[in-house]
Amino acid sequence: MQYQAVVRKFGPAEEVVEIERAALPVLRRDQVRVRLLARSINPSDIITISGAYSGRTTLPFIPGFEAFGVVEACGEEVHGLSPGTRVLPVRSAGGWQEFKDADASWCLRVPDTLSDFEAATSYVNPMTAWLMLHRKIGLKPGMRIAINAAASSIGSILTDMANAVGVEPVAIVRSEESLQRLRGRLETIIVDKADGDLAAGLVGRSGLDAVLDCVGGARASILADALKPGGHFLHYGLLSGESIPPSFWAAHSDIAFSYCHLREWVHAEAMGDVQHAYSQVAAQIASKVIATEVREVFPLEEIGEALRTALPFRAGGKVLLA
Repeated sequence: MQYQAVVRKFGPAEEVVEIERAALPVLRRDQVRVRLLARSINPSDIITISGAYSGRTTLPFIPGFEAFGVVEACGEEVHGLSPGTRVLPVRSAGGWQEFKDADASWCLRVPDTLSDFEAATSYVNPMTAWLMLHRKIGLKPGMRIAINAAASSIGSILTDMANAVGVEPVAIVRSEESLQRLRGRLETIIVDKADGDLAAGLVGRSGLDAVLDCVGGARASILADALKPGGHFLHYGLLSGESIPPSFWAAHSDIAFSYCHLREWVHAEAMGDVQHAYSQVAAQIASKVIATEVREVFPLEEIGEALRTALPFRAGGKVLLA
């Protein structure tokens, strides 16, 4: 038997996620059973639980896109993995349970240089940041970029990854608390608390090569105004809860615009290429180039309390299930 966090109807995570006990299924010949040791609570999990992706999510389901563990058992047709191997089973949800049966080819190997908690936060945000910077905008020394929500977990990773190649971004935050978190790490920080703050902060900073936006709403147009012709506007989140307005497109026909979804890239790539990218990210975590702060850790059985602590998401670290 094992504990599982199960969603049987869509809605607010604190209300619809329930802990259940379930028997372990018979392990398929081509799968591995992973004993999960640590799991992250991410915005993508909460969005899925809400029903935003109901067209591709079948009820009931077990949430959790980011979970780390060790191989417990292997089916007879599995080669290349053995019990005790440290892995991240990806390409599907199901991390909020004690054991996850996964296709062996979908397990990323985790180096021993990462702690369990580092491993449990090494995929969703770090890999998304790597994808945006190195595959989407082609980051290189000398580029000028801006990042909003810069004090968030992924914002901090984006900033540190950019710094590692000699690029210091314009950081945009929404509170004095977030400003204090970044003070001393960056030279240019814009506090965007009220209408007019962002536009004023960007005065004299036009000609940006790229903008990485996870806020959306009307401020997207203000950010795009600071791009040079042909500059890249990369949109990957909607923290404002507001879509980019239709007027954005007509006013910025001279820029490149794209979205970034880690899930789509992972499903489209050969797993060997995903493993290669992950190994680069893991090396940056091991060498402390990038890091994810852990705010609090709860046992899986206390998922309700963990969700109440994690939500709403804010700067200050991840909440983990262990």
